[in-house]
Amino acid sequence: MTDDLKTFWKFDDADLAANRNGQLSEKQKTFLAGEHKTQRDVFLGIGGAILLIFCCLPVVLFGARGLLPMLISGFPSDPSEMIPLIAMGGFGLVFFVIIGVIVVAIVGFLVLRASKKADIAVKRAEGKVTYAWGTKRVRTPGSSVRSYEDIRVLHINLSDKKFEVKEELQEMIREGEEWAIYYTSDPFKFLSGEMIAK
Repeated sequence: MTDDLKTFWKFDDADLAANRNGQLSEKQKTFLAGEHKTQRDVFLGIGGAILLIFCCLPVVLFGARGLLPMLISGFPSDPSEMIPLIAMGGFGLVFFVIIGVIVVAIVGFLVLRASKKADIAVKRAEGKVTYAWGTKRVRTPGSSVRSYEDIRVLHINLSDKKFEVKEELQEMIREGEEWAIYYTSDPFKFLSGEMIAK
């Protein structure tokens, strides 16, 4: 069973020996550094995209409200009609400021999340294994009916620790056995595991 788990979680005896001592192997350090960089790049990319869309919003509004009618009917008699915020009056300015505050808050959160240091300290969960089914709410952006759905997920419990796992793990770590599992929390990864007693 341990060999199957080694393949499933991609660890070897050297990784397990390092994890027992509360350390990462060189292979694990390299992998987790790459995972953390990927997460950081995703957060920064989303933040940059949101900022770019917000910065382009006045151009889009100007094009829709100013240039398009001008091309259809000729040059407007009132120049303020070409600038949407002026044409909309105080409401337009307030709307733009509110959207700006929301965008700054979201981008700020994403930048803070991207700059957060990785927590790659080796942690250990130990105890008698039990499994339990639960539900998890996930987003469904492509659905027009609702934006989320509840799905069934499997949890492994060791003492006071609970982790979401794939069903295949039940064949490798059996209920009732005593195991020690090593993992990191940010980015989360199962590092290795070993059976202590049947």
